Amino acid sequence: MAIVDVLLISNAALQYRHSIAEREPPLTKALEVSPGIYLAGVKEDIARAVFHLCGFRVPYSVDDTVLYGFVRYKPPGGKWDEDQAISKALYLSHFVHAHEGGFEFTARLEVDERDRLVDLKPADIVPSYARAYPCVGAERRWLTQAEGEELKALIVAYDAARDYLKDKRVGMAVSLFSDSAFVFHGRPRVALLAAALEGMVSTSPERALKQFSIRVPALAGEVGLPQFNKAWAERMYKLRSKLAHGAPLLQAVDEEDFRRRTDELQTAMYELDELLRRVLKRALLDRSFAQRIHDADTHWPVAGKAVQHAGPQTPP
Repeated sequence: MAIVDVLLISNAALQYRHSIAEREPPLTKALEVSPGIYLAGVKEDIARAVFHLCGFRVPYSVDDTVLYGFVRYKPPGGKWDEDQAISKALYLSHFVHAHEGGFEFTARLEVDERDRLVDLKPADIVPSYARAYPCVGAERRWLTQAEGEELKALIVAYDAARDYLKDKRVGMAVSLFSDSAFVFHGRPRVALLAAALEGMVSTSPERALKQFSIRVPALAGEVGLPQFNKAWAERMYKLRSKLAHGAPLLQAVDEEDFRRRTDELQTAMYELDELLRRVLKRALLDRSFAQRIHDADTHWPVAGKAVQHAGPQTPP
């Protein structure tokens, strides 16, 4: 008998995206992404048993099959993913590419010497936190074989950087971005992403807009997104301020205006998501880049306030 922890990702992500899948097919070859943890296919009979067992968390179609999953033989502890190694791999996979992999189909199973299912228990997770939600605008919603290799390298880099990140602004941004993929509604997710981005570039409460509008385009340029320029950064900061102060963003005078505002919010969420993904992945893989963010005052200085006079001067 063998104990196995699994986290499965269904083929629902392929729906209406078959032409994309032909160009950029999902991962098909088993890959060890972390010691003892494999990103691999799973036998269909076992996958269906997991889907059926975990159906209380989210609705699923009986036609869903497994795309791939995280699989770990001989896991430690008495509960699913007790050391959170699979969870870490899943969170970091969203730093590689936006996809639909979440915690909804997670279980500990027991198999015999022929890999036949003997026992099955659902993982202890919070159902409302189970699903991952790629932003509107993300076309491909699965990992490719090459991205599996990227994930393997990213896990190694993250483990090496954990102590370094503890007291760094980049570390807080990594934590916030890890949660963001599991937040569905536009307003709280945009607020979370904006807070993560501002937290990386803000070193002082003074001249917050100036810091954001200078440093965000600089970061965007370094990761190959020059379209996120000063004008874009200023728009995002104004959006962040509206969110922080409770402005009714979607209050509209008619249906057309409502659709326009909704589209603007969804576009902002997608753009913030893509920028943060690239910046944080680069920061985890490149310590010198992470250090430049930490030393933002030196690398991207922002002039201080002008000298303020006490009042009109008395003429000589």
